[in-house]
Amino acid sequence: MVQNLEKTTEGLRTGNGGYIVNEKHIILKTPSESCVLDVQEEEGNRAGGMSGRNISIVGMAAAVADEEDPTRAHLADNATLINKGIIEIYLNEMVEKYKDMVKKDNKDEERPYNFVRAYALWGGKNSLLVNDGISRIHIDQVDEEAPVYVISIGSGEKSTLINNGTIELTGKGTFATQARGMTAHALDPTIINNGDIKFHVDETSTVRVLATTKTGGALINYGNIDVKTAGRVMTIGRGGATHVLNAGKVNVDFTPHFVVQKVAFLFQNNPLACGIYEHCRAMDEPLPSIINSGELNVKMHANKDLSEPAVAFGIYSEMMPGEHTQVHKFENPGKISVTCDDDPNFTIAELGCNVQLADDVPYDIKIGKWNMAARDLSKTKDLFLCDSVHVDLSDAHICVENGKDKYAVEDLVVQTEDGKKEGHTFTVSGAETMKIETL
Repeated sequence: MVQNLEKTTEGLRTGNGGYIVNEKHIILKTPSESCVLDVQEEEGNRAGGMSGRNISIVGMAAAVADEEDPTRAHLADNATLINKGIIEIYLNEMVEKYKDMVKKDNKDEERPYNFVRAYALWGGKNSLLVNDGISRIHIDQVDEEAPVYVISIGSGEKSTLINNGTIELTGKGTFATQARGMTAHALDPTIINNGDIKFHVDETSTVRVLATTKTGGALINYGNIDVKTAGRVMTIGRGGATHVLNAGKVNVDFTPHFVVQKVAFLFQNNPLACGIYEHCRAMDEPLPSIINSGELNVKMHANKDLSEPAVAFGIYSEMMPGEHTQVHKFENPGKISVTCDDDPNFTIAELGCNVQLADDVPYDIKIGKWNMAARDLSKTKDLFLCDSVHVDLSDAHICVENGKDKYAVEDLVVQTEDGKKEGHTFTVSGAETMKIETL
């Protein structure tokens, strides 16, 4: 049991090939030499401003000093970090100390840092990071403008990140905060949640709970993920040929808010919430299916101050401009529930494809087994909602709980009104071999 632990204000460090275990209650409130790293990151180039130099408060880390400047660090490789205790981080003093050293924009050469960051566990390439205890980060900064990036567990290429315990992000937050659970801005990570992850932060810019911004590896949820926030929520997110499986339970409670982007090199987007997310470049690697065999529950609540359109999906897929030749496969042998308060600016569906993309970027998708609750799709239009896409239903097996076994194809797969208006590419094929059955 994680209780009555010895308390400390010292972080733990190791280097290349190192091994450390935390069995204490680490409490970090004040920046100090033992818990602050000035790190030049080298793997996040595909994530734009995610790479570069950042100042970070860290509970457990694998890092080595820079040979030319020992006050700065680089992430260390082949390390093992295991938390069996509690790592608790408070951000306010960190932000107050370093906020005036964060760049105003990507051309600002006078300030060294892209972000003030926080990590409970952080390592380099080929590392193993395991949380068997509690990781708790309080996003409690008073300053509303300073760009803050929070990751409970983060690591480099070909690393393995596992949560068997509890991860919590909590607090008021700000709309300049990027919040993450287990993330690698790197190739081929394996990220597995067997425990509980709770994100209850009032204000965030973006949230990703299990994510990679590159390609390869796997994102797997066997546990419970609970998100309650206002911002842009992409709960389990891949950027390429990464295996994605939700076999646990994901709950997203979302109040949409149009966030005026406070970090110049990040994208400006309308409000979105989804259980699984992919945002892909054109690539040559074969794409593994995205599979939900557990539960994805997404609720969107009205916001009287919101005038921009907001969307919510169980699974959302969007392509970057380019010529896409890969087939994206989606399966839901589990359960997806997407609901929203009555608002003309709200759009929901179990699967969305390119809905927020203004350009015509058609790509191929293929539907496999899909469980759905019975409803009148001719009215709701909320099963498969697409803009520019080629939809293949030839292997689709639609299982309807307590429902009828006949649905018009045009009600199953719907093009957005904006897509129709702009004349975007939209085709549906394979309906003659599609199966529909009642459960």
